[in-house]
Amino acid sequence: MNQFTNYVELQAEKAENLSFCRGIKLLHIRDKVETMLGFIGKGGIFEEYTVHSIEHIDEMLKIVEWLIPDITKEKMTYAEWLMLTLAIYFHDLGMVVTKDEFEHRDETGFKEYKEKVLENTEEFEYEECAKERGDSFLYQEFVRENHAARIRQWIEGKNARNLGEAEAVCQEIEDILKNLDKMFKADLAMICESHHKDDIEDFSKYKVKKMYGNTENEKVNLNYIAIILRTADLLHITRDRTPSVARRLINVSNPVSVLEWEKQMAVRAVRPKDQRNEEGVVDNSKQKDTIEITAYFDGAETAEAYFGLSSYLQYTRKELAKCCEIVEKAQKREGAVGYEFPWREVDESQIEVNGFEKKKLQFTIAQDNILQLLVGHTLYNDSSVVVRELVQNGIDAVRLQTEYEKRNGKDYSQGKVWVEWNSVKRQLSFWDNGTGMSIQDVENYLLKVGASKYRDEVVKKQFPNFTSISHFGIGILTCFMVANDIDIVTSSDEQEEANSINLRKVNGSYLLRKMDKNELDVRIKQHGTMVKLYVRSDVDMAKLENDLRKWIVVPEIPVYLSVDGNENIRIGYNSLKEILIKYLNETGHDVDGEKYDVYEKKHGNVTVAYAVRHLKYMSDWCLMSADNRRVQRKAILPIGTCVEGIRVEFSTPGYKNTSILAIANIKNSKYQTNVARSAIELDANNEILSDIYDVYKDYVQEQMDRLEDQDYAQSWAVSEGRYLMRPLIYDDYSNSRIEPIDEDVLIHRLAHLKCLALENEGVRQIVSAEDVAELEEINIFECEMTRAGEYLLKEVRSSATLSSLIGVVCKDNFLAGVKNVICNIDMGNLLHQYALKNKEVSKIEVAHKERRIHVTYSCKNDLWYEFDLRNRGLAARSLYIPKKNMVISGLKEEIGVKNFGGIYIQSNTELCEYLIKVIGAFQSEDTEENKILLEVFLSYVFDNKVLEVAYKQDVNTSNMFKQLLEERFVRVSNELIEKMWAKIDTQEFVNKILTKNYTLYSIDNWSRKNDSI
Repeated sequence: MNQFTNYVELQAEKAENLSFCRGIKLLHIRDKVETMLGFIGKGGIFEEYTVHSIEHIDEMLKIVEWLIPDITKEKMTYAEWLMLTLAIYFHDLGMVVTKDEFEHRDETGFKEYKEKVLENTEEFEYEECAKERGDSFLYQEFVRENHAARIRQWIEGKNARNLGEAEAVCQEIEDILKNLDKMFKADLAMICESHHKDDIEDFSKYKVKKMYGNTENEKVNLNYIAIILRTADLLHITRDRTPSVARRLINVSNPVSVLEWEKQMAVRAVRPKDQRNEEGVVDNSKQKDTIEITAYFDGAETAEAYFGLSSYLQYTRKELAKCCEIVEKAQKREGAVGYEFPWREVDESQIEVNGFEKKKLQFTIAQDNILQLLVGHTLYNDSSVVVRELVQNGIDAVRLQTEYEKRNGKDYSQGKVWVEWNSVKRQLSFWDNGTGMSIQDVENYLLKVGASKYRDEVVKKQFPNFTSISHFGIGILTCFMVANDIDIVTSSDEQEEANSINLRKVNGSYLLRKMDKNELDVRIKQHGTMVKLYVRSDVDMAKLENDLRKWIVVPEIPVYLSVDGNENIRIGYNSLKEILIKYLNETGHDVDGEKYDVYEKKHGNVTVAYAVRHLKYMSDWCLMSADNRRVQRKAILPIGTCVEGIRVEFSTPGYKNTSILAIANIKNSKYQTNVARSAIELDANNEILSDIYDVYKDYVQEQMDRLEDQDYAQSWAVSEGRYLMRPLIYDDYSNSRIEPIDEDVLIHRLAHLKCLALENEGVRQIVSAEDVAELEEINIFECEMTRAGEYLLKEVRSSATLSSLIGVVCKDNFLAGVKNVICNIDMGNLLHQYALKNKEVSKIEVAHKERRIHVTYSCKNDLWYEFDLRNRGLAARSLYIPKKNMVISGLKEEIGVKNFGGIYIQSNTELCEYLIKVIGAFQSEDTEENKILLEVFLSYVFDNKVLEVAYKQDVNTSNMFKQLLEERFVRVSNELIEKMWAKIDTQEFVNKILTKNYTLYSIDNWSRKNDSI
């Protein structure tokens, strides 16, 4: 080429005499770039990909000619034309791969990339292609994904081996651009990379007024150049980029390439669509704003390519909208006046197909029904949620505005939310001086059900630590629960005019118009939103203040209510503690720190406040229960869980029901509420619940430690700890109805409490259930001697141990030298049960004369069948039958023992042999019904009435069996009872059970109570 003919290059050529680039020749640069682009597709790399030759460059330059409006062309400087032209020249050079680079591929970051792709790929075709084609395919994918970063490094003069060994290419680019100013060159590198990045909205990076000299023609709007480069690259999808000759010459097997080639072979033209006037006549004086795609797909085999193009154009629409928004922000915030980007839509009407239908089948929804569903009683069953939704929307907007101000180095402390009720006009208004909404926000979020600005990738990227209360984009719909008509006025920093939206009925038409900001209330003049509801006459607004206080608890932003023009009332509190103190004082429980108090603790992202009552003689503070009379009257108690200060649950934090007087608030958390915002959506790791339960755990531990500090014995403190836990966790001796949201998580967190007395070879310490669970073996002694010793240690503060006490009163100290003895086991306590959960009894020794049972627990080894005896008391409800040889030493005529853990049968007995046989009969078919029938049968066998009858002499066994059939020891249906006895040999049952005298060894045998085996 001897001279330029394209407008863009002609304008760029005029920059050759500017101070920062004297000595460069654009024609020379183009020739060199053309040569280098010719290497793309050589040597087996990218040979199947769409062409990235000089023709691609020329087509992009032609697109730029009509892409930039005339008004902006007149505004643009020579430096801007040069920056844009060079960016178009160089942006794809990162796809150049030399033979030498490919041969040294394993010395770069490719090796790690390859391992990751082959291990994690989810596309079967992609994986198969990678395995079949090997490194040539994978390396081209590696380069394709990194080509923008590669060209940036090369222009900057860097040859970072992690993206490929390209010393020769890097040197060639250095030589081409050697006369270019270093700062200009660095920005060119950044612009080239930008077409594959998603950060163009960052004006601190892509400055709109970057100066490379003192003259106006040496100024560059980097932000606008990056937008034009990206758009032109996106729009070059015509078949001239994919020559049909090349398509026939090579066999394209890359699944990505197939769609790329075929969709671009079909596209005939990409051009601006003509604008028409009101009469439908083409009007060239009107600014074009739509890009028209002309394409033809012939044959059913091209259908997938058509849908690939359709998806691509959908992505292009989003990119165009994003670019429009960024340009508008640049004009408003950065003063980039005159740089226009009018392109808002893509027209697919000129895409023709033959051999298939253009319409792709998909699920659709009945809009009217869905909208009615969302605002009806199905999702939100409480009309007071309207005030909650609109207030929290306002709070979120103010919080986001605060983040914007912080980013600009400013402090924003004027944020507020106002609620106003005019009872005469029945108008309920919500005001906030938050971010307000641009026209794009209105279209993309306000009027789009299920879309939320706070989930937008741009917002999440700008403010990664910002967590909104609102998530689902349906809050505005709740307004229609109380109103048919809604007016919204919103003002954004990003636009010079405000937006007014009038909503008429949930499925009606909406009117949008512009407003002069000078007409607005001073509260939202600069930025903010007003939502006005015309409340229906059938809606009772008498409890508006109560409704607000029910939901708005500790808002981060001040919230005010004004009724009929009266003075503003502050809604919400400064802290959770303040809420409970106010409630206790109002109900006659003066919080003076002596009899009543409120504690507020933070753990992780959760703050919990809870009320406590001082027990004078016990010297500790116990948790206060909620007033059941108020609960029954469904009064709103200061109980529940809030997210960012807005209440979403009305039960005790961490529980399904109302138990203790406590309230929690979750802040800065990624965890959300459900769609109706009536409950927390818990994460897989239960982090929120764990934080709440940890607050309770710390309270109990602090009270136990406090008792020790007041000279109470350790054992006393531990026993008090169990009492203090009763409102929090179920135990077998409490009648309280306690329903934790997740009992496993609760137990796991409380298991860290120091609640078990453990002695190891005479050394005593208080440990947690978690500590015990980690031990390989533990020992437990059940006898009156150990019970009495523990009681004595509880009453006297002393350094003595249970072992030392036993040693004083007994000649034979049975605890001497025994490791890991739990001294205060209580199987009615869930934490004690947790300590033994991963263990089973491995050894039992009976000291018959000394009335003592020694049980050793070891890690589970499948030694026992375990059954639940449904008709027995808590002390002996579990039945253990040995699967293997298990001899209990020290027994005489007894067939097993009954202790704190249940009933254990030893193996060398007639009864055990019979039971093993019966178990086999029931377990021959592994069904849930057979499991139930077996447990019912065992409950019959081990019922004390059965054994009592068997003790009598000369009893008619037939009558005994008949009596058993008539008895109902376990509450089950007649049908199940019949099925159970059908599996039993009745004569054998009579012989083995009803005519034998079986006894169990138990410490309770020496008490003067009725025998209760």
